[in-house]
Amino acid sequence: MRVDINREEENEIKNIVLMATSGGAGKDTVADYIIDELSHGKYAKRALGEPIHRLAEKFCRGKVERHHLQDVGEQMRKIFGEDVWMRDVDQFISESDKDVVIPDIRKLIEFAHYRTEKGYLPLYIKVDEDAAKKRLIERDGSYNEEDLQRGIESQMRFIESLPVEKVGDTGLMRTIGSSVFRDIYIVDNSSSLSNLKVQLNEWWRVING
Repeated sequence: MRVDINREEENEIKNIVLMATSGGAGKDTVADYIIDELSHGKYAKRALGEPIHRLAEKFCRGKVERHHLQDVGEQMRKIFGEDVWMRDVDQFISESDKDVVIPDIRKLIEFAHYRTEKGYLPLYIKVDEDAAKKRLIERDGSYNEEDLQRGIESQMRFIESLPVEKVGDTGLMRTIGSSVFRDIYIVDNSSSLSNLKVQLNEWWRVING
């Protein structure tokens, strides 16, 4: 299925979905910056993994590890359907009086639902692997290499191999071509927070015309 979105249509897109290669990319950092600094509270954040965290924290004896979250999420999909977590987010969106940022799109089925079917605006966060691991250590104290290599963590990584064009001179990129994967904006969060914010400021200016 081909989806062509011109600039006028793109500027009308309200809800935003964030994608990244794996943990440590800074998805929540980006989402919070969009909400607090760029939209000044116009957006709310709702993660697909929010109820997964609640379940794991309620029943886990000890520290909740990344593989706990992965396993809970996947087992619930097997029991209640691949769209179980999307249904939860969709209900939140339907009841929200704000536009919504979904910070954790990890699967192609989620991309298809929110980008292809609903037309939400996608933003991909690229990050150097070493930088991501360093952030995980700073945030969580450690990381498990096996958890980071599981398929759920890398389904969207192919975006980094798509043809792109520069958008301005901040490092912001946008995918090009004629497929459903065109017009995905890409920010690089491999260096400093200030550099990331510069790219996000440019992205926000562009999508708002």
